[in-house]
Amino acid sequence: LAQVVFRPELPVGQLGAHLFAGIGQPSCQGLFGSMDSYSARGNTIFCTFVTVLGTMSALNHATSYLPNFQATPTARVGLNKVHDLTVNTYLNMDQCTLSFDLSHDLSTEFHWNTNQLFVYLVASYNETSNKRNEVTIWDNIITKKAEAKFSGKLLVEYPLRDQHRELRGKDVRLHLKYRTMPIIGRMYEKEVAVGDFKVGKEYFRDGTIPQQPQGKRRPMVPQ
Repeated sequence: LAQVVFRPELPVGQLGAHLFAGIGQPSCQGLFGSMDSYSARGNTIFCTFVTVLGTMSALNHATSYLPNFQATPTARVGLNKVHDLTVNTYLNMDQCTLSFDLSHDLSTEFHWNTNQLFVYLVASYNETSNKRNEVTIWDNIITKKAEAKFSGKLLVEYPLRDQHRELRGKDVRLHLKYRTMPIIGRMYEKEVAVGDFKVGKEYFRDGTIPQQPQGKRRPMVPQ
């Protein structure tokens, strides 16, 4: 509180003016002195920066929902060839290696709020000891719009395996899916294509699995 010194010799009018002039002066000086400190200024700058950053990030994410930026992806996937159906003696599982035909155009997913797309192929089948079987057999990361268009034949990266050795004779469905990874905002998943095939009833190996080229993660299947 301000310290006020009473002066009885002053007339009543001057005494009132003196009182009002003295009220709050010392406390205001202390207050303004603390507001001018480096910590207070730094706190103000930081809070302003965070507020502006959060507001602009929210607006940036909101623009991806504008009609002009709604994605229209297209894709096709199907079996090319089953190269073998064997027993993995180390894991004691049925194991199937296959190649597949794939074409996709995901370029409409790319705009200023897109960081990358995670594309993957899932094989699913039922009627086994498990109520539901889903196995990821291939994946890819797309970071550029030019990479979002592809057409060709690919070999699976991860063999299709069944832990109960019940893969023979099963109807399998291939699901081509991708997950968006934005710069800011929520991620979402889409399924863009499916393809069906039936696994053979007997174990076999045809010896046509191509060797993986050194330094390449996803070998192309020879035409």
